Parts: sequence; structure tokens; C-alpha cells
Amino acid sequence: MKSLFDGPEATEFLSKGLSLLMKKADRGCILLGVSMLDDELNKLFKSLIPKDTSNKKIKEIFDLNGPFGTLSAKTNIAYVCNILPKDVVESIHKLRKLRNNLAHRTDPFSIKENFESISQVFSMLEGDIDKGLLHMSGELVYGRFLSDMLEMDSPIDGEKKVFNSPEEVVSYIKDKNEIGETLMSNRIKLMFVIGVSVLAALIHIHKDRVIRKLHAQS
Repeated sequence: MKSLFDGPEATEFLSKGLSLLMKKADRGCILLGVSMLDDELNKLFKSLIPKDTSNKKIKEIFDLNGPFGTLSAKTNIAYVCNILPKDVVESIHKLRKLRNNLAHRTDPFSIKENFESISQVFSMLEGDIDKGLLHMSGELVYGRFLSDMLEMDSPIDGEKKVFNSPEEVVSYIKDKNEIGETLMSNRIKLMFVIGVSVLAALIHIHKDRVIRKLHAQS
């Protein structure tokens, strides 16, 4: 998965996603994440517009009532024009439906309680990406937490640590349901953020492929 983020655009998106989305409440994380991905599709198609196209015409094309005005339209056009493959398109549509359902909900939204729906979004991608995302997010969230706990100094004796081993940390939090739920929520949120970044990276890869093809034909 590392090779997906070799390009500067993909790296920038991932960095922005981690800095912005992880700080958002669960609802805001999903809505903003989809909006950021929508922007990447805008950039994809704008990179293909003839250079002599006026700003007025571009605005009309990408206006809400224009042919490229919705995430659904852009995704379908990308598929019909053979810009994005079927698995990426299906994943974006799943994500779009999740966003739409969330936007029409008035009840509290918990990312942890919607793990199944979030996992389904990335299960559309080839290569067991969803399993990789789940594993990576767990390693990062639980690994960071464990490391921080092991570095915690004793309030009584500053030369000693509160915990002497990972086993002691696990034993301590075993009955702390609130800590466990917070860690799980952070894990699923991180899985979503990295997953959206993977989709953005795939959009960048296919955009570059199309541009290279067009240049070769000109």
C-alpha cells in the first residue's frame, strides 16, 4: 500500500486527511472526507479540460446543475470514459450513499456503530484493501496507545514508569470499557481516513495515466 502514496498529490491528501479528519466529530469526519474526495474528482476532470476553455464555461460545467455537478455524475462519467476502474467506482458510490444517508439523519451518529457500512465501502476495492486498512489502523492506534502508556512516568517516583510491560497495560485497560470504546472509535475513524486517502491516490494514479496517454497521442 505504501506505493500508492509515492506521488506528491497522494502524500499531501493523506497528510491533510490525518490532520483535518481525525480532529472532526464522527459525522463531520465522514462528510468532510467525502467532500475532499469529490474535490479530487473535480481536479481530475479539470486537468483534462482544453486549455482555451473560459472560466465561465468551467463554472457552468461544474455547477451543481451542470453535467459534472454531483459526485454521482462525476463518478459515472469517469467509469464510462474508462478513466476509473469498476472497483474504484463502486467504492466511491458506496461512500456517496453512506454520505447521503448520514446527511439526512438527525439522530446522533457513531462511527463505531457504522463500522460495517464503512468496511463495505473499501471491500469494493480489489486486493483485500479493507482487511489491510483494518490491520493498519489497529497497529497504529493500539501501538501508539501502548507506547504512550509505557512511557508514562510514575507520579510518585519520576525515575520509574507506571507500567513495566505491555501485559500490564493490557491488564489495566481490560475492564476500562470507556478506554476500549475510544480506541475502537479512533481505529475505525483512522481506517476511514486512510481508506479515503487510498481512493484519492487511485484517482491520482488513473488521472496521470490518462494524461500520459493524451500526451502520447498529441
